[in-house]
Amino acid sequence: MVSTPKAPKAPDPTQTAAAQTATNVDTAIANAGLSHTNQYTPDGSLEYKVSGYQTMKDQTGKTYQLPTYSAYQTYSPENQAIYDQTQQTQLGLARLANDQTGKISGILGTNVDLSAGNVDKYVNNHWQSGFNNQWDRDQASLDQSLADKGISMGSAAYDNAMRDFSTRKQAASDQYLGDMYSNAQNAILTERNQPLNEISALMSGSQVHQPSYVNTPTTQLPNVDQAGLINDNFNQKMGLYDRQVAQSNAAMGGLFGLGGTLLGGWAKSDRRLKEDIKRVGTLDNGLPVYAYRYKDGGPMQLGLMSDDVRKIHPDAVFEHEDGFDRVFYGRAVA
Repeated sequence: MVSTPKAPKAPDPTQTAAAQTATNVDTAIANAGLSHTNQYTPDGSLEYKVSGYQTMKDQTGKTYQLPTYSAYQTYSPENQAIYDQTQQTQLGLARLANDQTGKISGILGTNVDLSAGNVDKYVNNHWQSGFNNQWDRDQASLDQSLADKGISMGSAAYDNAMRDFSTRKQAASDQYLGDMYSNAQNAILTERNQPLNEISALMSGSQVHQPSYVNTPTTQLPNVDQAGLINDNFNQKMGLYDRQVAQSNAAMGGLFGLGGTLLGGWAKSDRRLKEDIKRVGTLDNGLPVYAYRYKDGGPMQLGLMSDDVRKIHPDAVFEHEDGFDRVFYGRAVA
C-alpha cells in the first residue's frame, strides 16, 4: 500500500518554555539598554554604565548573564566648585555643633528646676537688686523732701510719710515679684533650651543634600511570542500532515480500486505511454506510486510504472506484442 506520512512531533513544553524565556531575557536586556539614556545638560551629566552581572537559570538549567547598571552623576565644573564649597561649610557647621554638644552634655542629664525657691533665687540674682536700688533712691529723695519741708525724723508727719512709703513699696514689690516670677520661669527655660536650639540650627545647616535624578523616558520592545510561534509552526506541520494523509488515503483507495479491477488482468503500465507523470507515494514494498495521464487521452490516474515493477516483481511484467509493457497489479502490490 502507499506509505503513511509521519505525524510531526509535538513541541516539548519544557523546550518551548525555555525558548520563550530566552526570548524574554533578550528583550528585557534590550529594553534595559534602551531605557538607560545618558543625559548631558549645562549643569552636569547623568550616565549609565554596566557595573556587573546577575546570574539566572531557567527551568532547563540554562544560565543567563543579566547586566546590572549603575548611574553616575557628574556636575559641571562650576557646579562642582559650588558643591565642594557648600560641603566644606556644612562640614564646619557639623563640627561646631558636635563641639557644642560636648559642652552641654551635662545639661541634658539635669532636670529643669522650676521650684518656687529656685525661681525666687533667680529673681533675686538677676533683678531684685535693681528693684531695691530704685526704691532706695526713692526713699532718699523722700527724706530730703521731708527735711526741706522742716519735717524732722520721729515726728508724726514723718512717721506717716514713711508708713505710706512702706505701703507703696510693699505693693510694688508684690506686683514686681509676681511679674518677675513668670519672667524668671521663661528665662530659666530659655537658658536651658538655648544651647540645644543653637545645635539644632547648626545641624540643619549641615544636612547633606542628595543629588536629584532626572526621570528618563523608557523604550519598551514588545516580547516575541516564541511559544506561540512554535505552536503555530507545529499546527502548520499538522495541517500539511493532514493533507498528506488525505492524499495518501486517496492514492491508496485509487490504487486498491485499480488493483481490484485488474486483479485478473494486465494493465498498460509502460512509462512511454504516459504523460504528466508525478510521484505521489510509495508502496510498503518500495514501489513508487504515480499520478499520470495516458497520452491517448483520459483523466488523471494512479498507478505503477513497469520499469519500477520489473526491479521488484519481474514476474508481474511482460512485454506486449505492441512493444509496450503490461503489469499484473495483483502480483505487483503483493
